[in-house]
This record gives sequence, C-alpha cells and structure tokens, in this order.
Amino acid sequence: MRVLVTGGAGLVAGHLVRTAPAGTEVDVTWRRAGPVAGPAAHQLDLCDQAATAALVARVRPDVVVHTAYSQASEADVVDATRAVAQAAADAGARLVHLSSDMVFGGEAAPYDEDAVPDPVNDYGRWKLQAEEEVRARVPEALVTRTSLVTSGDPLDHQAQWLVRTLSAGQAVTLFHDEYRTPVRADALAAALWGLVAEGATGVVHLAGPERLSRAEVGLRCAEQLGLPADLVRTASAATHPDPRPRDLALASRRRPNSVGAPVGW
Repeated sequence: MRVLVTGGAGLVAGHLVRTAPAGTEVDVTWRRAGPVAGPAAHQLDLCDQAATAALVARVRPDVVVHTAYSQASEADVVDATRAVAQAAADAGARLVHLSSDMVFGGEAAPYDEDAVPDPVNDYGRWKLQAEEEVRARVPEALVTRTSLVTSGDPLDHQAQWLVRTLSAGQAVTLFHDEYRTPVRADALAAALWGLVAEGATGVVHLAGPERLSRAEVGLRCAEQLGLPADLVRTASAATHPDPRPRDLALASRRRPNSVGAPVGW
C-alpha cells in the first residue's frame, strides 16, 4: 500500500511516518516548515491545485491522508483541502481528512458524529468548509475530527511555548473555563492507521480520554516537564476579545472508546 501524507513536518504526520505498518510506503509533502528529508518527501504548496494534482498523479497513492495544518488563512485551509480532495478523486485514491473540534460552537458538548456543526470563529468556519470540499469531491472519504494534539517527542507547539516562557521566568495565562479532549499524537496516529486498514468512511471523532481546560493542560505539561507551575496563571475565556467556543469535548458513537492514554509529555 502506498500512502501520501500531507503536512509532513507536522506532529501527526511525523508519527504516521514513524509508525507506518509493515508493507506501507509513505510519501509526505511539506511547504515551509521543513525541509523534510528523504526521497519520499516533496516540497509542495497545497494551494497550488495544478502542482498538487501533478504530484498525486506521479506518486499514485492508494490513500491520501490530509493532515496539513494552518490557521493562517482561509486559502491554507479551504483551498488546500479542495486541491487535495480533487487530486485524490482524479487519481482514484481513498482520502482521510483530519478535521477539528473547532467546527462546533462550544455550547452543546459533548459532541458526537451526529452533532450539527455551528462554528463561531473563522478557523472553525474554514475547517467546516474544508469538510464540505472533501465530501463534495470524494463522497466515500473519511473525515476525522480531533482536539488539541499533544506530544512529548517532539514537543508540541504549546509545550514548546511553555518551555520557552516559563524557563525564562515569565508567567503565562491560560483559560480555566475553555475545555477540550486533548489527544496524544502517537495515539492519534495509531487510530488513523487503524481506520485506514479498516477502509472506514464517513465521520469519526477521535478524542482523548479526558475533558480538560486549557489551564489544566498547561499545568500538567509544566509539572511533567519540571517547569515552574506557579507561573501558570488562569483567566476566563470571556476576557478574550474574539468569540471562542467554551466546551468542545468530543464523544463518538463509532469509536466509543477514547483514543490512547491521558495526555503526557
């Protein structure tokens, strides 16, 4: 089986590459966060529909796993996903799309696969549009929604920020009333490989076993990494000037067991 993974410099893609099942050939794409080494790594701007189509046609994957992540612009989310989905459709490849709990509004948690998306900010709206692009072009695609992704090796971006800031003796402020169901990157990768093997389609939620506030996640990270937890301050998400979903805890009818162990670093 040949699999093309987008976002090769990211946490999830890195774990997918390292844990690929025997007999699986994995190609990855990367844009600016890199370079990713190796003959199976391809520098590509997924927003370039022609270049994306050409690469997929050349690689000829059986499965495309779209993990590329950005909150920078609508194009990075929607246009890139449209290009990947169309290229997969043209090549006759199966498509696994990694989406987000941010497609929900945060006032009706826990959210299972039957919940109606109602995003409250731009990123959530872009991710919902991206899901729609996937379904329009590859009706039998698998759309997986997950939460905050954590990792100890390598450290996830939030943990890196905490290390830099707290090690410098500077305080951080995290919301005590904004909830997610964070998942470890290695556990998420294992779940995705399992779904690829099953040939799963439709929507599946992949959530960690705990509903935690952002402050609880930060405190746990600080304690496990030996950082000064007394510098972690808390505040209400209501103090943020932009709309933020309050509680995005995910649940699943299709995968009633949570994904992996409690988060750790």
